[in-house]
Amino acid sequence: MSSESAEANEFRESPSHTRWVTDDQPATLREKVHLGFLTARGWGLFSAGVLALVLAFLMGRRELLAISLFLILTPLLAAFLLRFGNSALRITRSFNPQQATTGSSVRVRLHISSAGRGPATIQLSDTLPEDFGPGPEFFYPSRTATQGPEGSESFYEYRLRPAMRGIYAIGPVRARVSDVFGLAARPAAVDSASALLAVPVCEDLDPLGIPGEHGAHGQASSNRRLTPDSFEVMTREYHPGDTVRRIHWPATAKKGSLMVRQEDYRATPRAVLVLDRSRAAFLGQGVGSEPVLSIPQFTAPAGESSRSFEWGLHAALGIGAFLANTGFGIDLIDHRGKAINGISASGTEDAAELFTGPHARTRMQQALAALSLEDAVDPRHARTTATLAMSLKERMRERGDRLVLILGEITESQADTWLEVVGVRSKVTVLCVANHEKRLAPVIARFRQAGWAAVAVNPKTSLAHAWADLGRAS
Repeated sequence: MSSESAEANEFRESPSHTRWVTDDQPATLREKVHLGFLTARGWGLFSAGVLALVLAFLMGRRELLAISLFLILTPLLAAFLLRFGNSALRITRSFNPQQATTGSSVRVRLHISSAGRGPATIQLSDTLPEDFGPGPEFFYPSRTATQGPEGSESFYEYRLRPAMRGIYAIGPVRARVSDVFGLAARPAAVDSASALLAVPVCEDLDPLGIPGEHGAHGQASSNRRLTPDSFEVMTREYHPGDTVRRIHWPATAKKGSLMVRQEDYRATPRAVLVLDRSRAAFLGQGVGSEPVLSIPQFTAPAGESSRSFEWGLHAALGIGAFLANTGFGIDLIDHRGKAINGISASGTEDAAELFTGPHARTRMQQALAALSLEDAVDPRHARTTATLAMSLKERMRERGDRLVLILGEITESQADTWLEVVGVRSKVTVLCVANHEKRLAPVIARFRQAGWAAVAVNPKTSLAHAWADLGRAS
């Protein structure tokens, strides 16, 4: 393994602004007990002590009793001290890049050093999730080990390719620790697990336009500002007390009287993306139901997903990134009106803020990385139509705001509920995902009758094709 400084500079510690829990990897039963286990040498010494103890009682020799106690207690004392001993190894784990993308490889580097003189060769192995198979095994110190200011140092590298998004627990490095005389040994975790964030891939959409933004002849139907948080300058008559610096001289010359500037603040146009997370819409029951996909959540229990939900999440990311690039502030919520950035295990602390600016795509990828279907919900706490309608009313502030619904396999009655919740809005885009999209024909017909751009897709449909269909449907 190479230890060049140029490669070392490429690796950085994982960012600390995420909210996931950083508990250590759960220890095995042998590690929890911490009794220590005797080696073959230790058992031989212990057995010799027991034999000497028996002979001491049979022969009545007190000196033999002292020897037997020494032979018995020595390996037991070594195992006891091993329980409280700390490993002299120091391990630093880093990733390049810091965040993995599903389907792409990431390099994992282990920097291992030991205080003082280098220990004897010890076999180590890094712990990986089941999706990656058995972890790599290596020996410390390696042949390329160097002597640093704090002792022996070695570098090890290997690659991982996450096939699924989520937060993977990489580590800890495990070793079989023994005492200096080789009498006792026990498996031990030398370090703690590190969180590897795997974000979903973002697909770039056709930049020609947004469904519903153009009229019959291709002209823009709304005057959408590309500069967020801008000011529109208006004028009014001069009032006593106004500063001279606010006088608008061109308007004064035109009107023949003093006119002053009055800035009218225009907030960023907002696009509200609703991603349905209901289990009933994406995890059907009975024959033909979708297999459940596992979303790793670091040390927390894994979340659940499905192919349909993965398509919907992929669509939310692609559409959200496109709208953010055209000047919208993205408000990404679930079917209960809760901010995705606040309920996802990979969300950041600024859960209430919109996804805006040049980093909107990256932040949305991070927020969606560990999102899963909702847990089983108590019927007493089920959402009400009024609650969701109020949440949308608070978020949809101006006429220029847009609403995008990404739903699963819903019924006609549920479609009527969405129509009731959203109300009369001219700019609503709907994508319904189901294994058999033909079943959604009545639902799509209801949405289109309300003037919405609605399309039904299946998990095999490309997002670009669905985006083009939405443009034709609008």
